[in-house]
Amino acid sequence: MPSRSYSFITFAGVLILAIACSSDNPAGPGTPSQTAPLSSAIKSDIAASAGNAIASDLETLIANEAAAVGSFAVLVPSTGSFGDDAPASPPSNPPSGTTPTDSVKPPTSPTDSAKPPASTPPSSEPKPPASNPPSGEPQPAPAPAPVSESCSFNAAALIYSCVKTGEGQSVVKSYQFLDASGKPMEKFVRGTTDAIHFLVKSDAKEAKDNYTSVSHSLRDVVESGFLGPNRVYNGFGSSADTNSRKENLSTRTYTGLSVDTLKAVTFVDERAQHPYPLSGVAVRVVDYTAVSTGEQLETTTVHKRVVVTFNGTADVPISLGDYSCVLHLDTHKVDGCK
Repeated sequence: MPSRSYSFITFAGVLILAIACSSDNPAGPGTPSQTAPLSSAIKSDIAASAGNAIASDLETLIANEAAAVGSFAVLVPSTGSFGDDAPASPPSNPPSGTTPTDSVKPPTSPTDSAKPPASTPPSSEPKPPASNPPSGEPQPAPAPAPVSESCSFNAAALIYSCVKTGEGQSVVKSYQFLDASGKPMEKFVRGTTDAIHFLVKSDAKEAKDNYTSVSHSLRDVVESGFLGPNRVYNGFGSSADTNSRKENLSTRTYTGLSVDTLKAVTFVDERAQHPYPLSGVAVRVVDYTAVSTGEQLETTTVHKRVVVTFNGTADVPISLGDYSCVLHLDTHKVDGCK
């Protein structure tokens, strides 16, 4: 992984279709989408879904920084769901001297310590018979598929990595610490480490009652500025997605590609007082084919350039050429379109 490569691709599935954005104003219910022109609905869908994904990406980047700097959590396998990037308990020291195939083993199962000692006599109290609910009673829902995670440290390249699978997703997350000259470091050293290079590859599938999504994405981002008061993100990316949504008697499907850029997206280090980027731009270019079937039959080729300009507040402008809206970073909602 080159230390200063800026080949960024979105994490978490680009162009997530908006759930309640079927008119030109994504904030309100408006006219049912099947009676509105497809081109109008496309603008609303793209503005809302691009804004949602960009806001989510920012939150993920912040969580990745906390995990990397705060605790080397990438080396500690977790059983949480995807998107749970909160730091886990750190190892006492980073794993110097390990080989690329070495990985931290999960702790011993807590059930092992709960077992009684061998000398404990069996209870003399009678045990109740096993409960078998009648076949007519509702059965408990099956447990979700377990999430599997394995982590490692490449001592030769000085790269930390984790692979997580489950819940319809597969995510490979890696990062590397860099000094002011761009040279890789074994660990984060305050006052010496200037940047972190993140690389994330994600494949995901999702299916709901009226929505399906398949996405493949990569992200390559460098966060710099650890020797100063601000944190600056730069990177590029792309993804391939297929998203389909049913609305009343119509089905709308998007299939295509997107390319993304982060340009000097700058946060203050003290995020508690200043949680939103002071400046910088996020750009998303989408090339999609939109197909509507059912009551409305139409096929449209989509090429849009979405630009979000950060201004230090939660309410930032998002534009698609001459079509502009407001993205609320705190709620991921898009409204005020005109």
